[in-house]
Amino acid sequence: MSPKATGPGVLGKLQHNASNKYVEKYKMFCYGFGKYIDRNPQPDIAKSLYQADMVMTPGMFISLALVTAVIASVAIFVISVLLFRNSASPLVYISVLTFLTFGLTVSGFPFILYNQISNKNMNIQQELPFALGYMSILASAGSSPMDVIRTVAIEDYGDISSEFGKVMYRVDVLGEDGVSALNHLTRNTSSEIFRAICIDLANSMQSGGGLRTYLEMKTKEFIEMRWRTQKEFVESLAVYGEGYLSGVVMSVVLVVLLIVVGSALGIELGIATPRQLFDMFIYFLLPFINIFFLVLLGMKYSRSTI
Repeated sequence: MSPKATGPGVLGKLQHNASNKYVEKYKMFCYGFGKYIDRNPQPDIAKSLYQADMVMTPGMFISLALVTAVIASVAIFVISVLLFRNSASPLVYISVLTFLTFGLTVSGFPFILYNQISNKNMNIQQELPFALGYMSILASAGSSPMDVIRTVAIEDYGDISSEFGKVMYRVDVLGEDGVSALNHLTRNTSSEIFRAICIDLANSMQSGGGLRTYLEMKTKEFIEMRWRTQKEFVESLAVYGEGYLSGVVMSVVLVVLLIVVGSALGIELGIATPRQLFDMFIYFLLPFINIFFLVLLGMKYSRSTI
């Protein structure tokens, strides 16, 4: 075998395939319990899994969460016994850590599902102006609505291409007509904006006209909306930047100067010495302020489409 064949890229692919193999085996092990759950339909969970593009049944998802939580709890239980067996209240530490691990692991799976759907909606909203512009070009060239959807499905427009790929699967493989396939996507897609586009496309397919004008109008509308969103994002980020500079940076400089000057002049600065105040400010208060500011920014812009 040549050196190129054993390069890091090939080794990385082999390791990735091996890890996927173990993950699939773990899923099948969990589904040994989940197949009993699938005996009772779970339409809400099935719809959420479909929206998140997670190829598994509701029973597999639930059993995966429960089995993973049990394994994590057992591991934390063993570690807690080894660490806290000689403490004053070992049962309190062990039980709290074990039940907390179980609860956090179980609740983490719905959070992953929700986060997957939210990221998908953000990607659709971000790519929609460009996809609509491309669709309007195809429509102006005389392409039918199904040809437009088929072309976008094989292009690289993120989750929009994936969603239209589901339509083409139902048309080409399951033998449905285009309107029925679009209606199915309309009922199950997670993005409200994309749902409205699909409804209008289905109406255009039934009426047989007006597709070009509609796509050009929607392209202009979404480009203007994206421009306004970018402008608001830049303006709000500038406000936060000015607030950080004037509120945090200047406060740090003033407090450090106050402590240094007070220490040099021998001025008492309260119940603690200047050295203790300096250490408390640098190693506790300042990191806390920065973490709080980062969390605030994360909450503000975590769902931004920019």
